[in-house]
Amino acid sequence: MRRLHWPTVAAAWLSLGLLLAMALSAAQMAAQDVDDRAPFDLVGTVLDEAGEPLVGAFVSFQGSEWGSLTNASGRFEIPSVTPGDVTLEAELLGYETLVWTATVRAGAPVTLTLAPRPILLEGLNVVTSRFESRRKAAGFSVRAFDRNDLATSMEYDILEFVATRAALSRVPCRSSWTNECFMVRGRAVAPSVWIDEAPVVGGMDYLRTFRPHELYMVEVYAGGRQIRAYTPRFMEQAAKTRLQPIAYVF
Repeated sequence: MRRLHWPTVAAAWLSLGLLLAMALSAAQMAAQDVDDRAPFDLVGTVLDEAGEPLVGAFVSFQGSEWGSLTNASGRFEIPSVTPGDVTLEAELLGYETLVWTATVRAGAPVTLTLAPRPILLEGLNVVTSRFESRRKAAGFSVRAFDRNDLATSMEYDILEFVATRAALSRVPCRSSWTNECFMVRGRAVAPSVWIDEAPVVGGMDYLRTFRPHELYMVEVYAGGRQIRAYTPRFMEQAAKTRLQPIAYVF
């Protein structure tokens, strides 16, 4: 029987150990490489130049509608993002649109800062104040909901939003323009609906065509007898022209 010399055996075991270590290292590197490419939820915050969180900013991939609205803390979250270079857009009425390009990865939150458009913000404040003055001068109850309420809403559409936030009961009814009414003081009432200061046909049904975040402001008059809603585009134009709201029409 042939004897194996100890140095030979030791060298063989050493070689085997090195091979196993190299194989394990390669496997770990491969696993790490797979993990580095795994999709993750991209989270971040949108702030103004003073470091205050901005509510209702829309953050999306450039050229895409896939994105997220910021909540009351300015936080957004976009699911299933692949690590690597991305270009994001952040938009909010009254601020310059931000285009942001960087490399993103899991566990690295993003902070986006929007620069104001001073003239537009000033105009928005003026117009919003005029709407508020009109509500205060009304001889009946008025409920108003701003962009913060709308952007953070969990309701599916504006009809659901108005019914929930203004505590209005929806009931079937027979009207020339809708099959659903609000119950106001024991009566089924088909509210008149105004979008951007103009009456629309369709009433309650028309409100179903808007998601809450698509509007800038909503007003509910006289316990639900009239609903007025305003889009961001209208408010931007109103801010530029210093719009004077028209008188009530019932």
